[in-house]
Amino acid sequence: MQIRVLVFMGKVILVLWGILLFCGFSYGNSLESTIANIQQSYDMIKDFKAHFVQESMVKSWNGAQVQKAQGVVYFKKEGKMYWNYQQPTPQQIISDGKELWFYEPEDKQVTVSEVSTGLQSQISADLLNGKANLKRDFKVTLITSQAEKDKDNLILELTTRVPQSNINRVILRLDKKSFQIHQTEVYDLFDNLTRIRFSRIEINTNLPESLFTFTPPPGVEILTPPTIPLPIQ
Repeated sequence: MQIRVLVFMGKVILVLWGILLFCGFSYGNSLESTIANIQQSYDMIKDFKAHFVQESMVKSWNGAQVQKAQGVVYFKKEGKMYWNYQQPTPQQIISDGKELWFYEPEDKQVTVSEVSTGLQSQISADLLNGKANLKRDFKVTLITSQAEKDKDNLILELTTRVPQSNINRVILRLDKKSFQIHQTEVYDLFDNLTRIRFSRIEINTNLPESLFTFTPPPGVEILTPPTIPLPIQ
């Protein structure tokens, strides 16, 4: 399995639920009120679909190497998700809320693990399972510059209150009129960056349960990684 997908697993979960969190809050409210509205929106959303373009930069490469990918992602409450990477290499990340499947069609391999052990941090697991609490888990800061305001953008920074190896801070860029997020930037503890741009977002479309189950095709090798428990916070 390509390291790229495994490394970004915890990050992209946070990014997607970050988008769900920020749907529909009122611009101009106090930060406390904004956080409350964010949490309320997060609790109300049932499912989510979007096209995405992902760029990832490892700091040790000094920005010289950038990994790019794109595809379509689907989320549903109770920990269900389906990342369909279409370019440059077809790959799929699927969860029914209990198990995670990492499928690589070209290699004819699928890696299966439990959600509770397949993620890289407790926050990632909480976000996926709908147990996250924005005020408890993150420090939220409005960092919109005047230049960004002039472009009708709203920018927020989320910093984890407890250090996580795969998530340190998240920057969300939204349209301040529609409040739709069009870009996220996720930094890990080593300041490596994963940037994802979203388009064609659809919310609460009653996604079918069949999207979030996976049956290995004939001839696909099934792999089981070592069990590594999540760190205790």
